[in-house]
Amino acid sequence: MARSSQAEHIRFRYGICLNEQCSKCKSKKVQEISIRKDLICEECQKPLRECPPPKRSNKIVLMGGAAVVIAAAVTGYFLMGSPEKKTVQPDSQKEVPEVTVNTDTLKKDTEDIQMETPQKAQPEKPKPVLNGHGTVDLGYGIYTGDLKNGKPHGHGTIKYTQSHKIVNSQDFIANPGDKFEGDFRDGRISSMGYWYHDGNQTVVKP
Repeated sequence: MARSSQAEHIRFRYGICLNEQCSKCKSKKVQEISIRKDLICEECQKPLRECPPPKRSNKIVLMGGAAVVIAAAVTGYFLMGSPEKKTVQPDSQKEVPEVTVNTDTLKKDTEDIQMETPQKAQPEKPKPVLNGHGTVDLGYGIYTGDLKNGKPHGHGTIKYTQSHKIVNSQDFIANPGDKFEGDFRDGRISSMGYWYHDGNQTVVKP
């Protein structure tokens, strides 16, 4: 400390202002002037009376030590880590009671609704005509004409859907799409008729 004070004394000169009209004179403040400058007042620019440097106050030393202690405490706080914060769970995370649904009851209610739903009426299929005029599927063709007991009986026409021999007594074979028109009895050709095929017309006798 002695060397430091001596070095400061070499770099600076100290003086007191004697000008009574100067505020620094009234406060009797010791002014520190660089050794390279003239020893004059900083405020009134009047010559100063040189004096020894002022003594260092112990308060400065104490404040410096307190600052060091505070800095050390703050550093230790951050190095050791701040105390852990406790997390408070909100009450909203309580368990929600389970809700049980009776599937049997739902199934029964659904069945009741389905039973109450009116169903669309299905169109009734026309009943086959047994006697009179009607249409019959012969298996090899469709007959339209007079019927008796559900068989061709009277005048009618056959439209062939597959190849078929027209009468057993002759070798006339009708192909799909051909037609035969004539008289029938108990499901068989009974008299002369006409076979329409390939744009032609052929007379057929039983």
